[in-house]
Amino acid sequence: MQISAVKNILLQIQKISQQSQFKQLVQLVAVSKTKPVEQILEVYSEGQRDFGENYVDEVIEKAEKLPKDIKWHFIGHLQSNKVATLMKAENLDYIHTIDTIKLASKINKYCEANNRSIKVLVQVKLSEEVSKSGATEEESIHLIQEIITKLNKLEFIGLMTIGPQGDVAIFRQLYKFKEYVENKFNIQNLQLSMGMSGDFEPAILEGANIVRIGSAIFGDRH
Repeated sequence: MQISAVKNILLQIQKISQQSQFKQLVQLVAVSKTKPVEQILEVYSEGQRDFGENYVDEVIEKAEKLPKDIKWHFIGHLQSNKVATLMKAENLDYIHTIDTIKLASKINKYCEANNRSIKVLVQVKLSEEVSKSGATEEESIHLIQEIITKLNKLEFIGLMTIGPQGDVAIFRQLYKFKEYVENKFNIQNLQLSMGMSGDFEPAILEGANIVRIGSAIFGDRH
């Protein structure tokens, strides 16, 4: 069931991206949190290589057991005291949830000491939901400035947000903020990580380049 699901999602992504005014390439991150290695391998066998995890201990455990050509995306809230543990995953390629200068600096310091770099996205909080992490737009500008000018082991590639499911206004707001950031810092082609199983289609129509899909591929979490 999972194997046909990932193919179906990829077809949907391709179809919707062609309907979007942006005609953008969209990367699928299969969110495998709480899912066993066996299920991940089934999706891997269909050609999927980008997987997302929310918990540090899980990504470390799975990265050790699974093929090394998987690109792991950390998409959960990251505490600065967990950075050294998380970065032990050698094929961790992306962190989507950079929301403070303190956290970004700690990751950069680890990378300098261990001769590596990592792609990062700044998590922007655009909704009033108390449970959601992220920096305000103003805080994000200061954070991006810090990353670009001082933290040379971090490759700033885009913006991420989590809002109420299907809130198209949030997607539009992040796209407008992306345009502002690109203009302010003279950057081109920033990525937008937004949209999950329940709302990836409207997210793509509003400019998403990365969608984070779990239950539509793996089934509901238990």
